[in-house]
Amino acid sequence: MNSESSNTIRTPLFLVRTLCAFLVILVLFPDVSIAESGTTPLSTRRIASGVARPVLVAAPEGDFERLFIVQQAGIIRIYDMASATLLTTPFLNINSIVGGGNSGADERGLLGLAFHPDYMNNGFFYLYYTNNSSDTVVARFSVSATNPNVANGSPDQILFTQNQPFTNHNGGMIAFGPNDGYLYIGLGDGGSANDPQGNSQNPNTRLGKMLRLDVDGGTPYAIPPDNPFVGPGAPLDEIWATGLRNPWRFSFDRDNGDLYIADVGQFNWEEISIQPFSSVGGENYGWRCMEGNSCTGLSGCACNSAALTDPVQVYSHGSGCSITGGNVYRGCAMPDMHGIYFYSDWCTSTIWSFIWNGSSVTEFTNRSAELNPPGSQSISGVTGFGEDAYGEVYICDWNGGEIFKIVPANIDSVDTNGNFIVDSCECAIGNTADCNNNGEPDACDIAAGIEIDCDGDSIPDSCQTPAIDCDGNGIEDSCDIEAGASDCDSDGIPDSCQLATNDCDGNGVHDICDINSGTLVDCDFDNLPDSCEVINGTGDDCNSNTLLDNCEIDLGIADDCNSNGAIDQCEVDSGSTPDCNNNGNPDSCDIANGSELDSDGNGVPDACESIIFRRGDPNEDGAINIADAVRILGFLFNGEGTPSCLDATDVNDDGSLDISDGVALLTYLFGTANLPAPGETCGSDPTSDGLDCSSYPNCP
Repeated sequence: MNSESSNTIRTPLFLVRTLCAFLVILVLFPDVSIAESGTTPLSTRRIASGVARPVLVAAPEGDFERLFIVQQAGIIRIYDMASATLLTTPFLNINSIVGGGNSGADERGLLGLAFHPDYMNNGFFYLYYTNNSSDTVVARFSVSATNPNVANGSPDQILFTQNQPFTNHNGGMIAFGPNDGYLYIGLGDGGSANDPQGNSQNPNTRLGKMLRLDVDGGTPYAIPPDNPFVGPGAPLDEIWATGLRNPWRFSFDRDNGDLYIADVGQFNWEEISIQPFSSVGGENYGWRCMEGNSCTGLSGCACNSAALTDPVQVYSHGSGCSITGGNVYRGCAMPDMHGIYFYSDWCTSTIWSFIWNGSSVTEFTNRSAELNPPGSQSISGVTGFGEDAYGEVYICDWNGGEIFKIVPANIDSVDTNGNFIVDSCECAIGNTADCNNNGEPDACDIAAGIEIDCDGDSIPDSCQTPAIDCDGNGIEDSCDIEAGASDCDSDGIPDSCQLATNDCDGNGVHDICDINSGTLVDCDFDNLPDSCEVINGTGDDCNSNTLLDNCEIDLGIADDCNSNGAIDQCEVDSGSTPDCNNNGNPDSCDIANGSELDSDGNGVPDACESIIFRRGDPNEDGAINIADAVRILGFLFNGEGTPSCLDATDVNDDGSLDISDGVALLTYLFGTANLPAPGETCGSDPTSDGLDCSSYPNCP
C-alpha cells in the first residue's frame, strides 16, 4: 500500500491481489500439496540493519508492500518491500510507556504485535508490552487517519493489564487466528524459577495460559462463546489453554490454522506443542509438572497424567537453552517448501525445520548452514520470526540488530529488481494492469522482455501514444535517445529537434555538442558558442581575437580598470575614453590608481594640462645659451618684461626668480652642473612651486 491509498479501495484491491496470486500459484504449481517437500536450496538475505533489539516482524493481511519490525525498546519500523528500504520515520515509538527492553538481560519491553484481520479498513493493531511498573499490558492502537506509515502514539483501548510478580517469563506473543478471527495471547507463568506461585496450573489467573478473546464483540473485548471454560467460576472464561511456562513465540499455519506453540523450558528441555485447527481448546501442556516429556517432581504435581498434552518436538539443553518459535512456510517463492516449520534457539542461533504430518514430526533438518547469510554477515541471537503478506518468512537477529529473509538460493536470478521478492510473485500481487490483454501483468511482460518499457513508467510502450515525440516518428523521445539518437545537452530531447534554435553556425551539429567536442569555444559557459554571440550581437570581441571581452577580463588576459565591462585598450583605441599620456590606460584609471594627479578634479591628469618647456630657456627660442642668462639679468635688473614661462626662468627650480637662477644657468653652460628636470628636453615641471608657464612655443 502506498501512502496515497485510500480506505475506500483497500478491500477490493486486496481481493484482486489475493485472487491474482492464487491463480498464478495454481498455474505454476497445480499440485503443490503433493510436490516433493523441501527440495529448494535455501539462503538468506539481510533486508534491514540498524534496528536495535528486534523481536518480531509482521504484516497486515493484504499489505504486500510493507513489513513491520518490532523493537524491544518500544519502537516499530516499516520496511518498504517494493523498494527494499527501511523508512526513516518510525511507525510508532512508545518507549516512554514501555518498561524494559533496553539491555541484554531484560526480558521486558514491547514484545508482541498483531494486526486486526480487517486492518486495511479499520486501522487497528494490538500490542503486548510491559509498562513502567513491569506489568503486562495488551492494548489496541490505531493508524493515523492522514498517514498510513505513522500510528497514533497512545492506545485507543487497554484490553487488560496483568500484574507480573517477577520480571522474567513475560510471554509476549499475540496473533489472530486465521480461521476464527479471535485474538490469541500467550502469557508466561509470572517468572522466577519453577513457577513458585503455581500460576501455570492455577485456573484463576491469566499467567501461564493461552487466552482467546473476541476483540470485535465487546468493549474492551468479549468472550468467544466456544471458549472451553465459559461459565460460572474457575477457570477464567478467557483461557484457551493452560500449563505454559513462557510461550515466547507461537504462530498459526496460515493454510490450515494449526497452532504451533514454542514454550521456553526451565533447566533441561525446550519444547514445541501443536494444537490442531480442529481443537476445541482446553489443552493443558503440563508445566510446572512436566518439562518437555520429563516429570519435574515439583510439589503438587502428577506426572504423565492423561489430562496433559505432550509436546511434539523437544530438545535438551545440550543443543540450546531457549527456544524461539517460528512459522510454517506458506509463501509464494518456494511452493515445494510449503508446510515446513522453521524455528531456532536464542543461545546457539541454530535454525531447524520440520514438517508436521498431523500425527508426527517428519523431515527434521538443521538449516543453519544453508541459512547462513552470504559474505561476512551472520545471524546471532534469534529472538523471533515473522511473515509478510506473501507468506515469506523472516528471521530477527537480536544481537546484530538485523532482519534476514529466507529466500531461494537462486534469488539473484529470479529477482530482477533486487528487492528480494521473486518476480513472478511480485507481478502477481503488486501489478494487476494488463494493457495488452495477453493475460499477463504488464510488469511481468516487461521483466520477461516480452514488452519494452524504455521510459521506465511500468507501462509497455506498445500501449502508449508517445507523450513526447518531437520528430513525429511514433517513438518516445527518451526511447530514441536510448536507441542512440544524440542528446548532447542531456535534456531528454533529441538534438535533431533542436537544431533550428541551437545550431548557430548552421553546421548541422547542436551547439552544445560543438562546445563539448571543442569545435567551438564557450568561454563564459552559457552554452552559446562565443563566435555566435559576437555575430548575433549578444557578445563583444573588440580586439577580434575570438575571445569574448568579458572572458578576457574575467581570466585576467585584458584589463578593465573601471569595471565597465569593456577592455581598456579597446576603449583607448576607439577614442571612447581619453588617454592623454598615451600609456594605454584610460586617464580616469591613471588618476584612480594614483599614477597621475588631478589637482583640480576635472578628470584630466595634471601632467596633460601643464605646459611643457625647456629648463633654462626664458627667451623661449628653443636653445639654452648665454642669451638666456642675459634675458634673466634684463628681467631682474633692467626692467625688461616678465618671461611668459616662469618655470623655464627658474633655472635652479627653487620656486624663486632671482640672481641665483642666472648663476645656475652660467654654471650649467660653463661648468659641470646639471639642469633640474625637465632640463633641455621638453617636459613639465615635476615640482609644485607656485610658478607657472602660460606659454612656451618651442615644445610640441
